[in-house]
Amino acid sequence: MAVQREVVAGPGVPKAIGPYSAGVRAGDFLYVSGQPGTDPATGEPAGPTMADQARQAMRNVEAVLRAGGSRPELVVNATVLVADISEFAEVNAVFAETFPTDPPARMTMQVPLPLGLLISVGCVALVEGPLRD
Repeated sequence: MAVQREVVAGPGVPKAIGPYSAGVRAGDFLYVSGQPGTDPATGEPAGPTMADQARQAMRNVEAVLRAGGSRPELVVNATVLVADISEFAEVNAVFAETFPTDPPARMTMQVPLPLGLLISVGCVALVEGPLRD
């Protein structure tokens, strides 16, 4: 059996800020690297608050999901890294907006993040279609 592995890239998919791919599709799963709360056009943080950056991080995740043949409803596991766990309520509010029903499993940790970032969100999702060009 041949292993199917494809790197997800294309319009709307944020560029990685290091030597990694924004997403990799392997078989029936899509692995989305940690997406920071940066504006893909400028690479700058989307705003000064956790909520601003969390919403942008989720938009970035969704762009990778869609390009990889998935969507938010098919996310099975998410990893959330935050610079300040005391702002966790804002993260929960954005997660509730993104996943209003049947949210995925999730792990959240406080870690130092580079470049003034407040959040990074990665996930694993099921796929339902071919990669988009």
